[in-house]
Amino acid sequence: MSTVPRMPSRASSFIGRKKEMAELRRQMAHTRLLTVLGPGGVGKTRLATEVARRQADHFADGSLLVELAEVRDGAMIPDAFARAAGITLQKEDTIGALSRRLTDRHLLLVVDNCEHLVAAVAPVVARLLKDCQRVSVLATSRERLNLDGETSWSLPPLMLPDSADGLGVAASTDAVRLFVDRARSVGPGFDLNARNLAPVIAICRKLEGIPLAIELAAARSATLSPDEIMARLDDRLRLLTGGSRDADVRHRTLRATLDWSYDLLEPAERALLQRLSVFAGAFRLDAAQEVCGFDPLDVDRVLDGLQGLSDKSMLQAERTDGQTRFRVLETVREYGAQKLAETGETNALRDRHLALYSRLAREASDARTKRGAMAEHKRLWAEMPDVREALDWVHPDLDAEVEFLGNLRHLWVIFAPAEGLRRLFGTLSGIDYKPTRGYVRALATELGLAGRSGRHDKALGTPELLADLAIKAGEEAFMAIRHFGVAYYAERVTRDLKTARQALEAAVAEFERVGNLPDTSMALASLGAIEMQEGNLEAAAPWIERALELALEIEDDYDAVGAFYTRGWLEVLSGDTEAAYGSFSAALGMVGDGDVLSVAQQAEGIAAAATATDARQAVTLFGAASSLRDEAESPASLPWSRWIEPAIVAALSALPKEIGDKAWNAGRAMSAPRVRDLALRRSGKGKRAAAPGGLSRRELEIAQLVAKGHTSKAIAERLFLSERTVESHLDHILGKLGVNSRAQVAAWVAEQSAAEGGAR
Repeated sequence: MSTVPRMPSRASSFIGRKKEMAELRRQMAHTRLLTVLGPGGVGKTRLATEVARRQADHFADGSLLVELAEVRDGAMIPDAFARAAGITLQKEDTIGALSRRLTDRHLLLVVDNCEHLVAAVAPVVARLLKDCQRVSVLATSRERLNLDGETSWSLPPLMLPDSADGLGVAASTDAVRLFVDRARSVGPGFDLNARNLAPVIAICRKLEGIPLAIELAAARSATLSPDEIMARLDDRLRLLTGGSRDADVRHRTLRATLDWSYDLLEPAERALLQRLSVFAGAFRLDAAQEVCGFDPLDVDRVLDGLQGLSDKSMLQAERTDGQTRFRVLETVREYGAQKLAETGETNALRDRHLALYSRLAREASDARTKRGAMAEHKRLWAEMPDVREALDWVHPDLDAEVEFLGNLRHLWVIFAPAEGLRRLFGTLSGIDYKPTRGYVRALATELGLAGRSGRHDKALGTPELLADLAIKAGEEAFMAIRHFGVAYYAERVTRDLKTARQALEAAVAEFERVGNLPDTSMALASLGAIEMQEGNLEAAAPWIERALELALEIEDDYDAVGAFYTRGWLEVLSGDTEAAYGSFSAALGMVGDGDVLSVAQQAEGIAAAATATDARQAVTLFGAASSLRDEAESPASLPWSRWIEPAIVAALSALPKEIGDKAWNAGRAMSAPRVRDLALRRSGKGKRAAAPGGLSRRELEIAQLVAKGHTSKAIAERLFLSERTVESHLDHILGKLGVNSRAQVAAWVAEQSAAEGGAR
């Protein structure tokens, strides 16, 4: 891994636990599987992630956090591991793919909150420990995983002061330090002194050193003094004496603290906490407002309620990628769900939750028929635990489930093809298809995923059936899918390129008629590939350029990657290897390391471009790509295999066998991030003056206009492009040239002109 992954940072400070951390480090030195046990609220997660953070230097490839609290279905455990490792789920053997990814990694996996799905977690952990000899696992759970070689260790509560301790001694204990720190976070003026020492000690002792209970109590310091907090706690906890004596006293203490904290909430905050329990993962403000904002809690008061609950330690606020999301701690979520059940509103809240995610999926799907809609689909992926929760809830309603699954088409294709195909095949098998939008989209998605994965045995229906349903449903954006089906079968199975061209031209005409721009871009690039296969390189270029410009204009990263890739191969076949490097690099810059298939494809293209100038690098990249393709279970296929396979032979032939084998095996051992780094490391040999900077003809034209001082708007008008397309081209120009401003582009153009003048 090129960068060592770290544990997520927390806004609140980590208090104490020096003795426990030292013990965990000691235990980890003697076992590859250490399970930290303890009741909810005792601090297992925080301790484990802090240990992982401080142990980072002991693991060359860092650590990964696998969070299982959001997972409700044991079948989704492998997906949670894969997602933590950044793997796009191509096939159903997710753990096999994960094992291959981590085989040679020196890595610590922190597997958090195993207790509710121990039977599903244990075999996954066992497989990884068996296959990946340098991987260690630090798990947290309320019970053992019961695996061979497992070491379990029970986390005790925080160190407590004695009732008679003085200020200095008491202030040094972990429990008091935590109370004071959290009290100061809600009231910066709070200070531990001789006057409040006794009640603070009493609070910590009454709460038995349970961190979550202490934090909940300390959160009241903004409005209550320690004496007042203790008085209310004492009333609440006295009720425990009538409880079952065989129950875990710490569980009862935490429950009583939650009861006390809940009773002190404003009525609106109580209602909100109950309703938020329907969210399986982190959620945005607008989601909370839509699901929870109804009588007696109106939408406008949800934000205030979230802030209040956060201040009182009942939920956490997280900020990633400029977006704030809220998360209810699992222990608090369980408590809220019980309270919600008492109101009889659970089904109504789950219906509202389903309505939200069904709407988000529908809007993303509708947007995708006009533009890229990447932001909408990335949001759905970020909130995938709640998407799955909604899918589970809708399952009894077949028509609604079919529609929901079909509207997730683009999410499945990009992020989780194996899961999508599994769900769609299971739902659509053996049923009668209805001529509705939902069934059309679901069948189109199922056919597409089966084709992409090569699992033709999983394909339900035919393109002709799909087209017939689309016509009857009035789903115009999907009518041309039949042309795609005909084209790809003719191109990749019967090798009837004439039929393929005719079908794709018909698809372009139909997609353009209904305004389906993303699929138009895909069809245009495919037409370029057909021309390339027939040797018509000049005829291929306009199709591909149109595809690329359209994808960039509608902010469709998915089809832009495909168009860049196709253009790269056109440039390789034309002998313009510097330009090809630029195209493949641009595509590589638009995909994540988790999309191992896309990384492999771009690496192969760059390898083909590098063969003549750096055969060893080319062979290494080809070897790396072969390993990534194995991981994705996606071998090179037509039309690209007809160029990839000879390129591999040429690169290997250019090296002595021993060196070629060594380079190939070195590539096979690389992770996706390392493959990316190598692919983007340009060889200093053989650069061509005929294609300066690796820019395409259009990019060079735009760079020259920038050098003349034209604005993006002026360039767009001059070249009959949108301003957005010009800006996208300019971004790629800056990246290829390794510069940061228009002025530097202008300077580069001037240097090129001077060099050409001198050559003449």
